Amino acid sequence: MITGSGICAGTGWNFNDIQRSGNTDLRKQFECIGKNEDVRRNLISIKAELRSGQGLEELQELFDRDPEVLLSMLNHEDAKVRKNAALVLGSLGTPVCRDALWEAYGAETQRFVLSAYPEALKGCDCRELLDGLRERKQELLAEEETLETGKHRQEELRALNALLAQYEKQKRHRFTGFSRPSDVVLITHRDYREITLRQITEGQCVLLKAGVKVLGGSPESLMKLRTFRELLFCLDAGELLKERAAEGLAASDLLPLLDALHEGEGPFYFRIECKSRMTLEQRSAFTKKLAARLEVLTGGRLINSVSDYELELRLVETKTGGFYPLVKLYTLPDRRFSYRKNSVAASIRPDQAALFMELAGEYLKENARVLDPFCGVGTMLIERNYRVHADTLYGVDIYEPAIAGARENTETARMTVHYVHRDFRDFTHMYPFDEIVTNFPAKGKSRNGQELEFLYEKFFDRAEKLLCPGGLVLLYSHDPVFVRRRLKEHKAMRILKEWPMGGKEESLLFAIRYGTERI
Repeated sequence: MITGSGICAGTGWNFNDIQRSGNTDLRKQFECIGKNEDVRRNLISIKAELRSGQGLEELQELFDRDPEVLLSMLNHEDAKVRKNAALVLGSLGTPVCRDALWEAYGAETQRFVLSAYPEALKGCDCRELLDGLRERKQELLAEEETLETGKHRQEELRALNALLAQYEKQKRHRFTGFSRPSDVVLITHRDYREITLRQITEGQCVLLKAGVKVLGGSPESLMKLRTFRELLFCLDAGELLKERAAEGLAASDLLPLLDALHEGEGPFYFRIECKSRMTLEQRSAFTKKLAARLEVLTGGRLINSVSDYELELRLVETKTGGFYPLVKLYTLPDRRFSYRKNSVAASIRPDQAALFMELAGEYLKENARVLDPFCGVGTMLIERNYRVHADTLYGVDIYEPAIAGARENTETARMTVHYVHRDFRDFTHMYPFDEIVTNFPAKGKSRNGQELEFLYEKFFDRAEKLLCPGGLVLLYSHDPVFVRRRLKEHKAMRILKEWPMGGKEESLLFAIRYGTERI
């Protein structure tokens, strides 16, 4: 329907933005359809033109003059003509188109065409059709699937779900299983799994390649730990066979687990993440088919959604080609790093910064005066203060937006940090610091290796002036060769310990002592 502002209801097209010079090709295509000449090809051409953002106003004018040219195509003997006609009519979005599409939907006999009708109806106002659409969805869910109908049934269900989602507000579930003993996997840095392991005080723990598996752990207790990246729930499903993955998930404890951990009614909205050796194209095809099949097998209790999902089904491929299933719940609040309102491209992950502080815990001083000369948005300083309370915290950075973000992050964390927008090479202070903790800048588009080495040289020069005797430098470096080279010239600096962090640059965390430690 065209409104006074030039908007076609349900489509989002603005006619004022379309050139009004006329579309000769579209007019010819419309005329050919009216003469029943090469109908399918002309419908496809019109559909392609609409997708490119052209011709909608012109088509609307032609349709208003002679609506039967397109409406009659919904009764065409060629099923592919009916399918393309439905999609073109849906782009017009008028009540006339809606009513014709709904009638044709009910009369359609070819399974591969059926999904085109709810897809087309997304461009129309379908509030009057909601009861009928819901009834059709239940019919599909109750229908016995065969090899011949399975694919098209799933396509129609996907289109129906997308259409209904435009009108049905998703009912959110509330996570209530904080104290329920659960089997989970904590994803950690592979080389420092023990750091997280030694902090766990309940349940049985098993080290895995990717982290720590906790049997019978309390989510409430585990979500207080700061050194893991993700918490994933385990399923009692064993190894899933690729060809029967949907059946394995549907038969597992997935739905009972979701019900036990949540309050609320309605379906759970999910997405699938597949960690596999398959190509991107193969993974996409596999997950699409799996999601559609899972919707059917769970009777609509699980609905696939590309956005606004509540859970992620994480499938990790095994050596034998099957999958180990895990579940990430976005309903489980993770408030560990809720202070991180702002970040920049070079920002360190907060769980990684927390790991650094845990590794270096024995070297951190209570009530220390701490400086970060490349503070970014303040993550290293905030995590330093969480691990061991500091007396005074200073952050310096040359990038003003980062400093602004750091101030907001720190205020959210309810801490006090003095931030200074300045090049650290020009920074001075009336008293020396006990510690310098920093995530050192890396090579990039704006900084080559020679410039970076010069920056390391200036850093250590300034560090000796800013640190008190016995002071500590906790330095995360993506270019450790520059650190070692500079330390050969700075004899007052000595490495206490270093922790390999991996990555392409083989980065290292250094704990460095300056001068003689005070007694």
